[in-house]
Parts: sequence; structure tokens; C-alpha cells
Amino acid sequence: SQSQSQSQSQSQSQSRSQCGGVTCNRCMRRLCNQFESIHLGNRVYQCNPPETLSVDSPTVFVATIPQGRAWIAPQSSYWKICNGIAIITPDDYLLSDVSRNYPWYLPGCENYDPRNHLIYSLDQMPPLEYIDGTVAVLSGLSGNGYYHWMFDVLPRIEILRRSGIDFAKIDWFLINTPQQPFQQETLNCLGIPVNKIISSDRYPHIQAQELVLPSFPGHFDWVPKGTINFLRQRFLPQTLELKYPERIYITRAQARHRQVLNETEVKELLSQFGFITIALESLSVREQVALFASVKVIVAPHGAGLTNTVFCRPGTQIIELVSPNYVRTDYWIISQQLGLKHYYVKGENFDCQPIRKLMYTSSLTEDILVNLDSLYSVMKITCLNQLCSRFYNQ
Repeated sequence: SQSQSQSQSQSQSQSRSQCGGVTCNRCMRRLCNQFESIHLGNRVYQCNPPETLSVDSPTVFVATIPQGRAWIAPQSSYWKICNGIAIITPDDYLLSDVSRNYPWYLPGCENYDPRNHLIYSLDQMPPLEYIDGTVAVLSGLSGNGYYHWMFDVLPRIEILRRSGIDFAKIDWFLINTPQQPFQQETLNCLGIPVNKIISSDRYPHIQAQELVLPSFPGHFDWVPKGTINFLRQRFLPQTLELKYPERIYITRAQARHRQVLNETEVKELLSQFGFITIALESLSVREQVALFASVKVIVAPHGAGLTNTVFCRPGTQIIELVSPNYVRTDYWIISQQLGLKHYYVKGENFDCQPIRKLMYTSSLTEDILVNLDSLYSVMKITCLNQLCSRFYNQ
């Protein structure tokens, strides 16, 4: 009946409005369940994934569009670096498989609908810049961040290379502004000339004589095997032969979000187990790759630093510190594919929810309050307490 149809439509609309994309607890819970985490007690969990996960990686491709347009949202704040990408044909058709925007829906989410793309809500498009030449589009959502740069932007260069396209025939590469050292270092490693780069932050709306469009390497926030293989093949052979500590704690003290609130106490405890604190911002990409390729145990709050677990050896132990309201599969996938032993420790809940909501606009930005008993428990579970007999009475 008409009333039933209206009710179903309202229900579907409500479902869409309740889905927070990458911050959707319902969708994330569905993905987390695939990893069959085991609760070891005291807020400590171990990922125990099957050999094969049910999320398939989409097929990669390269498309060319004569007179195609690209709208790529420029950096609007520290956090929302790039929140929308739209590729448009000359007859104004949005190509959804090479367009993205926040909130991006997780793999398998039934709420995804390309008609909800951010571009349709814009009051006005930026001025159009015409480029007489061939432009390869490489930009990604949040492409200036280390995680998305490594897993979303750089793999598009590899997809281009594998397609057989002659890079010499590409006049320009449209890319998130490569102003950070890690961006410049990796582009140089992959042979992208600086003088051929167009910043999508400076030119957010372009039309080119020909757009070359490598697909995204996989689902957003779900790293495919091909990306892992590419990064290991291109960067591991360049590792430096230096001596590195076997146990490291990655600090986020310089980050604006997801800091460890009681980091002084956390570092003091971990130092008893032989952990050395590392600020990855002080290292080059080559140094970070070499560090993670040699380390045996990593303790780190959830954040971009764990991107480098893609360079770890099988059997490396990862202990991820997370907010109880922001448990993610981002790095579990890497551990599952590389045979890493992945644990995560949930932090304390904030007792006062109104204050929590005032402090954090999203669970994505929540700081982490580590329970020291939980952290010590994971040291015992992973047999790391053999170096320490004095911090706690056993």
C-alpha cells in the first residue's frame, strides 16, 4: 500500500541519516566481527582473524576522459584536509567509482548511494581552470595525512605504472599539496617530478584536454593486499642498515587528536619492559621503514604511525591503544595479511557523557586514557614481563 511504501521510505531515509560512514558503529561492528577478537580480560583483546576475510577488493583500472572535469575539495582545516572528490564527464555525469566524499561508507554498507555525493549540496562551484594537456588525477580524501597518502594516493601511481601508460606523456599530476617531507620523499622515490605537479588545493576545479584516472586501490580504510605488496616492494629494499630498538612506543604527543592523556605514566611503565619512545615525525620515511622492519614489539595509540606496520616482519607483536568509543579495523587488516600478532587495549570510559560530547565533536578525535593495569596485563599475556619484576607485584 501507499502508506507502507512511505513508511519503508522513511525507515530507509532514517537509516541513512543514522549511518556515520567511517564512524558508524553499526557498520564497524560488522567488520570487527570478522576478526573474531578474543577478550583476554581487563580490557585486553587479541585479533584472531581467519585466513580469508569476506570483503573483496574491487578491480583496479585506468580510465581516460577527454575534456573531463575534476573537483577536489581543498584543505579547509587541519582535520578536514580534503573531504570530497568528484570526476565529471563533459556532459555533466558524475563518475561514482572514481569519486568520493565524507562521510564515506564502509565496505558492505547498504546506505551507500552516489546520489548523496557532497558536490550536489554545493551552493557554488569554484572557478574552472582549463588545462591544455594530459592530467593524471592522484588526489585522495585526507590525502595530506600519512595514512591516506600511503594507502590511497601512492598506490594510484602504481596502478598507473602497471597499466603501461608512458609517464613522459603525462603533462601534469593533480595531487594534494605535497608540502610535507614524507610526501616529497615518497614522490621522489616513485619518480614523480616536482615540476609536473599541480596542487588540487590550489586548483580545486579543473578541466583538462584529457583526464587520466587511475582507480582507487580499494575500499576506503580497508587496505588491499595489492597495496601492501606494492609498498613493501618499493620501500623495503631501500631500508637503512642501522641498529634500532626491538621494542618501541610510538608517541602522539605532537598530534592534535587521539593523544594518550596519561602518557607520562604509560611511558614509565613501558620503560621497565625495555621500550624506547619514538616520535615518528622526527624520522624520514626511509628511517621509519627501517625501524618497523626491524622492531619486534610495537605499542602505539591508534593513529597514522601504525601505517608503518605494513613494513613489519611476520610475527611482530602490535599492541594498539584505543578509545573504547573508536575501535577500528584499519591496522588489523594489515596484521591479518602479514601474519602479525595484533592486540588492542581499550582505554577508560569518560564518566560524564555531556563533558565528553563538549570535548570531542566525534569519537574519531577522542583522546585515550590508558588503564595501567590493562597495559601491564598485556605485557604478561605477551610474555614481555620477563624483563620486569619490580614495577608491579605479580
